[in-house]
Amino acid sequence: MNTSHDEFNWLTEFGPFYDVSCVSFVRSVAPTQALTRLGANHTDIEPATFEELQERTMLCFDANGSSYVGALQAPGWTVLIQLWVGSLAHSPSLLRSLSHETEVVCVHRNLHASDYFVYAANSEQTVWFDQLTPGTRSGSDPDRLVREMRQVGLDPEHNWDAPDIDDPFPRAFALAKKITGVSFSRALLELPLSGIEIREG
Repeated sequence: MNTSHDEFNWLTEFGPFYDVSCVSFVRSVAPTQALTRLGANHTDIEPATFEELQERTMLCFDANGSSYVGALQAPGWTVLIQLWVGSLAHSPSLLRSLSHETEVVCVHRNLHASDYFVYAANSEQTVWFDQLTPGTRSGSDPDRLVREMRQVGLDPEHNWDAPDIDDPFPRAFALAKKITGVSFSRALLELPLSGIEIREG
């Protein structure tokens, strides 16, 4: 039985996420701990609203090309938000650190390039695929999420020759919810965040 992705359609209309973004979910790791795993010093972590996250992201990029990450607490998981600049999905070293003895799910969006879904566990990239071609996967266990992918309409047998998948970006968030139990909603953006500037590598 397929799971509806309708609750995530707002992401295709809301500019900050629709353009270039990366939303990551980290299991059983507190927001401040997640940020320190990305190289932050505790003393540099600062409170932020979602609006401040957007402002600081642009300030960091304009100053030195660095990225800014906001972290908020959801039930059982920390949610990390990156906008416009930087993506944990493109940083193997940060993913290894972040997923040490836990799990990380990343939904990466780039309207001008490619969108990716990444699942990492115990410092290992377990599943990686382009949201447009979920039949082409890599990682240490590329079939780990096949059942969940089918349930959200990301056909694990899909290839470049097949018709395009409708709404792959919202479906990727539906897949993230299948794994984490967390629905990435507008309401989450009203919660207080902790933020830090990082350099990816």
